Amino acid sequence: MHKIKYIIFIFFLLLPLASFAQVDFNIDSLINEPSDEADINLNSLKLAWVAETYAPYEYKGRTLPTQGSKVTVDAILDISGGSLNDLKYSWFLDDIFQESKSGYDRNSFQFGIRRTNGSSHTVMVKIFNESRSFMVERTIEIPIVQPEAIICFSNNGSYSSDRKNETADVFSNKKSAFIAKPYFFDIEKLSDLTFEWKFANQSPVISSAYSANVLDLVIEGKEDQKILENNLSLKVTNKLNSRQSDYQSTLVKIH
Repeated sequence: MHKIKYIIFIFFLLLPLASFAQVDFNIDSLINEPSDEADINLNSLKLAWVAETYAPYEYKGRTLPTQGSKVTVDAILDISGGSLNDLKYSWFLDDIFQESKSGYDRNSFQFGIRRTNGSSHTVMVKIFNESRSFMVERTIEIPIVQPEAIICFSNNGSYSSDRKNETADVFSNKKSAFIAKPYFFDIEKLSDLTFEWKFANQSPVISSAYSANVLDLVIEGKEDQKILENNLSLKVTNKLNSRQSDYQSTLVKIH
């Protein structure tokens, strides 16, 4: 009877030891098991930016940022072997981490221009997955310009585009037309600007109407053949931000 009890005791004593050894083996297998996270391969990555400033409708170039305007930067990413939804974006403006604008699915970054004409802002993005087995970064420099207005002289009813007229030849007793083309002001429409035209010693013409950027000029009373010269000046100011302004002038030759 004592022998039977002894054998039963040994059996239950050994059972937990065998079970523990089995559990330990399974844990070791899990540690060495390959990760389920898919390998991500980078095919291409570029940063594209756009400035929210004004330009004439016929302007074919890039609108440039000025102090006070906004810029949006997009990270255009092409990967294979993974999902874009698993990637995290960390944005930096002039080496300062932008925590509130970073995170998953934050591939677009917007900020306001703080610096002045002639300087620039540097934007950097770091893109990675949770385990950081995939990580890339790109940096872009965004130049800052001064808003300007170009005075163009009508040539048979059409205006030269993107080119300032330093001089204009007009004829007495005939109507001549000038147009101001504003570039890169932080506005949405022309009526957000004030145009101040002044010719020779005449009183200035100041307006913010939709046609205020056009000036019709008629010279009367000239009888001799001598060519007269007078200055046509223009000041353009952003009504929403008075720090944004430009001054231009054109020499008018009267025949």
